[in-house]
Amino acid sequence: MKKQWLSLGMSLGFFMSPISVAFAVQPAPVSGNARVEWSKVINDPFDGKIVYDKNFTDDFEFVSSWSKSEIRATYTQFRSEFVGYRTIWRTRTYYDKHGKRRYDRYPDQEPIYRRYSIKSTPEAIKFAINGQIYTYKEGPVSPELAKALASAPLQNMVIRLIWSDGRIQDMEIGRGTVEAWRTIFRS
Repeated sequence: MKKQWLSLGMSLGFFMSPISVAFAVQPAPVSGNARVEWSKVINDPFDGKIVYDKNFTDDFEFVSSWSKSEIRATYTQFRSEFVGYRTIWRTRTYYDKHGKRRYDRYPDQEPIYRRYSIKSTPEAIKFAINGQIYTYKEGPVSPELAKALASAPLQNMVIRLIWSDGRIQDMEIGRGTVEAWRTIFRS
């Protein structure tokens, strides 16, 4: 009888222990305006050999970091929202009938927009490399994925981001970063 209680106590203790498991890609450790060397292998005191990649437009910014210990990524979407108008005063120059220069001030309406950003991190990243599909979710890069990344064709690569709500989004990784993978992920 003691054995049963002991095993039940140990089971409950394990079940109730404060272990938090995050099954998702972690946010990138740098932002898009960070002063880092993009697409170049650097030695980081925390991550070892690492490369940072950035892809951006006026509407979004995708920043990622690539090391053997983990792949991290942050997608930032930039939005603007119309909030109203403000009155501004403009000056118009004209010449009267005698040829004298005159100035006329008049009110004009100018739209006001509120700009904001939304940051998110994908749940998983898919790769299609040399005819094979690989998925990364968290933690150290598996030996199979590391080998595939190290042998990826030297060109821009499209990866697929998978969000927790089921959305997918394809994103491009630059050739320089793909080339840096050879140094970072080779055995």
